[in-house]
Amino acid sequence: MSAPDIAIRVDHLTRTFPGKSRKSGQIIANDDLTFTVRRGEIFGLLGPNGAGKTTLISQLLGLLRPTAGEIWVEGINVVQQPDVVKQHIGFLPQTGLAMRGVEVERALRYTGRLRGQTEADARAQSQELLHELDLRPYADRLVQKLSGGLMRLTHFAMALMGRPQVLVLDEPTNELDPQKRRLVWDVLARLNRNQGTTCVLVTHNVLEAEKVLQRVAVLRHGRMIALGTPGVLKQQSGERLRLEVQLKEDAVYGEDELARLAALGALDSPRPGQYRLYLMPERIAAATELVVRGLGLARLDDFRLAPPSLEDVYLELDRTHGRHE
Repeated sequence: MSAPDIAIRVDHLTRTFPGKSRKSGQIIANDDLTFTVRRGEIFGLLGPNGAGKTTLISQLLGLLRPTAGEIWVEGINVVQQPDVVKQHIGFLPQTGLAMRGVEVERALRYTGRLRGQTEADARAQSQELLHELDLRPYADRLVQKLSGGLMRLTHFAMALMGRPQVLVLDEPTNELDPQKRRLVWDVLARLNRNQGTTCVLVTHNVLEAEKVLQRVAVLRHGRMIALGTPGVLKQQSGERLRLEVQLKEDAVYGEDELARLAALGALDSPRPGQYRLYLMPERIAAATELVVRGLGLARLDDFRLAPPSLEDVYLELDRTHGRHE
């Protein structure tokens, strides 16, 4: 792939911190990471807490210097020019942005001006975003007086001001209701489709993000354990299907009943009354028979059969690598 096709290049990136490691006396937050993000790509960073995602993002933004390795963003060497790279990136941290003491419309407009927009362009884009994100009714309200979800949406709009070439978004849909989350994903898809905006997305909401992600890197303990499109990663997980069972309120399966389910595949329970059974296609008939007839319909609220999702792949990778460490 030629350099003009690449928005971000990470080359043998390592970042350590002083700490209580038995081997080296250091904590390795990022361990020899090498990957590229194509220009115009929506790229996902997945991983549990402590996987090294925040450390990686801080280095991409020029906020933290690598211990070893190099990073380029839009052809800029981030290690050598950390201040220059900030002009090309729109960033939404988990904690939100500043300007909470001004009105929503002015917060957007001021952000655009700080990023080099003319007054006319900043006003025009702020009006576009107020309309597109359903923030117009709150345009004259102080940011700090908004609900958590509306404040998050305002900070998302601020990250878009100046029409940056690269967006780095850390949990952009936190605190948003389903309708507002859909708005965020739709805006990202539009920017990517119409303007070729490159986006690096850090999220735990894998099921929703799967609809927009074009390629995914999975991190664990600072190392990259998987990289590929959602489709390729799901193919690598094998032919297993997922049978989801939702019981009625306060209903549960007993230990013997769970053992009968677990005999057919890998069983987990994300929350009380909800069960997921991962099994091979040839066991679908037996599992359905067991759920409907063997365990009975009286306690059953819903059940469905689905192919593996990106979330399933992520959880399986995390379990597999956890067992090997």
